[in-house]
Amino acid sequence: MAFAAPLALVAGIAGAGVSAVGAIEGGQAQANAANYTAQVAANNATIARQNAAYAEAAGQAHAAATSLRGAATGGRIKAAQAASGIDVNTGSAVAVQEGQRETSKLDTETVLNNADLQAYGYRSQATSFQSQSELDRLQAEQATTGADIGAAGGLLGSASAVGLKWSQLGNKS
Repeated sequence: MAFAAPLALVAGIAGAGVSAVGAIEGGQAQANAANYTAQVAANNATIARQNAAYAEAAGQAHAAATSLRGAATGGRIKAAQAASGIDVNTGSAVAVQEGQRETSKLDTETVLNNADLQAYGYRSQATSFQSQSELDRLQAEQATTGADIGAAGGLLGSASAVGLKWSQLGNKS
């Protein structure tokens, strides 16, 4: 029994140390997980920005094709009018040609607008992912700080308890 009290004190000190190391390791694990998710979010932001650029480029290409189709249609209309013996430079023939050009222009602008909207959606998504990445990186920083503070608090609490037991042991002698 004479060994039990000092052994309990040693066990208390060892337990405090193990608990502190566990808190620090747990904080590091949380930091690692947060850093991983931060990198995933940063990668997603990069992909979203690339998708925005691709959407714009595809929209430009589609708009160019739409414009060319409209020009071809305009040429067919004018050729058909001429083949019918209509004066293609006066009256309703000009109005039909102008209407077709306006329709083609509207189609081209619609394609460009849709591509811009899609690119805007991707850029918004990229901003959201980037914000999440920054939030996760802050969480990683705070996890290690919190673990260190928790470990220090645990050590101080255990030291206080060991000191109290030590003084009680000394008073019994």
